[in-house]
Amino acid sequence: MGVPNRFPYEVKEQSVTVTIYRQKAKTNSSGFAYVVAWVGPNGRERLNRADFDDALSEARSKAAQLAVGIASGNLLSNSDITELKQAREIAAEHGTPLVTAVSEWSKARSFAGAALVSVCEEWSQRRAATIQRISVTDAVSKFIAAKNAAKKQGTTTYQSKLTPVADIFGERFLDSITTRDWAKYLGKVENPVTHNDIRKRIVTLCRWAQRNDYLSPDVMLAISKTETQDEPPPTVGILSPKEFQELLEHIRKKRPKFLAALVLAGFCGLRCDEIQGKQKDRSLRQRWDDVHIAQTGGAAPFLSVSAAKRGTAADRIVYVRDAALAWLKVCPKPHKGLVGEEKVIEKIRLRARKDGFKLPPNCFRHSFITYLVALTGDKPKVASEAGHSIQEMDRHYRVPKPKHLGEEWFAIRPKSERKRPQRRLPPETAAKANGVGVEATSSN
Repeated sequence: MGVPNRFPYEVKEQSVTVTIYRQKAKTNSSGFAYVVAWVGPNGRERLNRADFDDALSEARSKAAQLAVGIASGNLLSNSDITELKQAREIAAEHGTPLVTAVSEWSKARSFAGAALVSVCEEWSQRRAATIQRISVTDAVSKFIAAKNAAKKQGTTTYQSKLTPVADIFGERFLDSITTRDWAKYLGKVENPVTHNDIRKRIVTLCRWAQRNDYLSPDVMLAISKTETQDEPPPTVGILSPKEFQELLEHIRKKRPKFLAALVLAGFCGLRCDEIQGKQKDRSLRQRWDDVHIAQTGGAAPFLSVSAAKRGTAADRIVYVRDAALAWLKVCPKPHKGLVGEEKVIEKIRLRARKDGFKLPPNCFRHSFITYLVALTGDKPKVASEAGHSIQEMDRHYRVPKPKHLGEEWFAIRPKSERKRPQRRLPPETAAKANGVGVEATSSN
């Protein structure tokens, strides 16, 4: 190459930089000399060359030596260094560190011997007979359609996360996407929760592709080799007993037809979807027929969840405690059909926020679990009623609270149900009410 216009000139190899300086030299025909400088195992080192091309060659050689961790340039020849660089580049094309690639080759060689390449070719031919290559765009489209056909909410659950994947990788074959490609794509997602959620959806897509002969079932998925990110502890928002008391009274006054749904959410811990229905089918929600208040033989009132969330206990039983019972009795009648209208919890939230209430996400269910554990100390029983494992309940749905707050939560009653303080009567009136004469009362 020609002599650069500006100096110092840097030669970089990975994280190593070797610098070429130019200085005046009257004895050289060009009038300049070139100094190659680097930091080696013995500190800062340098050598002089009269010609720039010679200096550049030395700089490149030294940078390569240092990049591969060679302490002294006498240990490797230039050809050795070139071979090592080429080996690393070949391994990098497959997203594999050089040591891992050599280790895999050694193990494969121990099985197949000198016939390793022919064995691989034969395996590839057999694989080609069963594996059908598919573009990422087509894979995403077919995957979502298959989930929809199986009634598994493919569009709702996967489309928003996988459509950007199809946009990025487009017509590239799914089996050509390497671990490095996936890692680079996920690396652009900063939020750890979103990162892990997208990764989970891609893993599901690729496992579907394996089951449908679009990816080989004999190899580990490239996406599975990517790293998950550590997620911050979730924020569990709850209401205080006083806040819930005020909200119940407010809804009873302003939107009485919403009251029963709010009671089941806060005192029975039903999920929003179990009360108001899922977006896909709003008719699948809690029914009054499954709320068993009047029990014979002194049995405790209970409800069975009409439309339990998929993947949870389908026949989950929740006890209707005294607080819930008291509030259900003041809910508008008739108590028939569906307990709440479509999107009733969303409507409660909207109304409450407009009227100045601050409601954290999922706070009714979080509060029920939090205060019932505080009241009873019985995590297994609460987890069973809530339809969770104890570990999931502790991580996502509960805030440790003292017992007296649990007692306060489940002591909330409608105003008409609360005991009124007894009014003190004047002495004369009290005496008459007790059948005692005024005079006798006075003499006492």
